Amino acid sequence: MKIFSFVVSYIVLDVISSLLYVGLLFLLFGTMKKIFNMNEEKWSALFKYRKGKGLYFVMVLPYLLMIAIMFPVTMVGFELINFDYKVWGYIAVIMLPTLLLFLNLPKLKRSIVNKYEES
Repeated sequence: MKIFSFVVSYIVLDVISSLLYVGLLFLLFGTMKKIFNMNEEKWSALFKYRKGKGLYFVMVLPYLLMIAIMFPVTMVGFELINFDYKVWGYIAVIMLPTLLLFLNLPKLKRSIVNKYEES
């Protein structure tokens, strides 16, 4: 029964962390658009900054915020199911989005930088 409750909690917390990341990313984009009056040229300059480092910054900042927010949420979630290894559970919940981010971000960077170099 503990394994089933861990798997269900893992899936729920992983979905929450992914939705939180996307929400924080959209919030960052919206805030930057309003504050800096971003248009296509400004977005292009930001994404091309130092061959894609600007894109990395925009993608990683909300991720770091998500990690900080998800730690107490995960601890509470695993406390509710009386899971003994809460920190290991937190690491497991964070590992899937981390692997997805680090596998897909270089591909995204290459495609965006190549798109802007062509034009």
